[in-house]
Amino acid sequence: MARISTYGVDAKPELQDKVLGTDTAAGANLRTKNYSLSEIVDLFNESNSLAIADQSVFKFQSDISKGRDTGTISFTGGGGVGTTFVATTTVLLSKTAGGGGSIANFLALFPGKDIILAEVNNINNFGRYNVGTMTDYVADTNFLEVQLTSTASNGAFALDAHYIFSEFQNPDNNGDLNFTFDQPNGNLAVWVIEHNLGKNPSITVIDSAGSLVIGEWVYDTLNKLTITFTAGFSGKAFLN
Repeated sequence: MARISTYGVDAKPELQDKVLGTDTAAGANLRTKNYSLSEIVDLFNESNSLAIADQSVFKFQSDISKGRDTGTISFTGGGGVGTTFVATTTVLLSKTAGGGGSIANFLALFPGKDIILAEVNNINNFGRYNVGTMTDYVADTNFLEVQLTSTASNGAFALDAHYIFSEFQNPDNNGDLNFTFDQPNGNLAVWVIEHNLGKNPSITVIDSAGSLVIGEWVYDTLNKLTITFTAGFSGKAFLN
């Protein structure tokens, strides 16, 4: 194989682009394999490996014929593909993240709070709720039964989609300060954001199509931060 340094540089990676990696699974004998960027994104989502302080990611599970999987959100009776967010009043959340770690104590923080449930690959598909009670699900105490009251929504649950579960601070309720940064220039891979929030906020970035984008950020000061991406694109950054 040629030296990696001799290959051309792709200035704008696509999700179907592939990278080389080593398969460490049992019996794989450390073989070199191709992995698409979309497969790597799915891995991060399914294992909940992107650590953001005030959110977790759950996979929507409609088929519960073989039991409920860890790291999932589901309805008590299963099914539910196409169920609108506005019609959703009860869901079951796994106490264990997709990566295997317990998030029970984290979830215990949410009763009484406003949350947003948004599809990772389509942030415009969301439900905003006030969380009521969160109690052990009688049929399976590895899950919490969560009562929800809808306050705003758009869209419906999609088959096997992943959803961000995060606290939502409504600016109309004099809650925690937040800021939305709009980047119209699709050529900039480095975003310098002066937000004047007086803190190091959590960060969620989407592109112009509404898909979640991952970057590396540095908190320059309590009122300014810099996010670096692999390529330029237009989109928004939500700071909370």
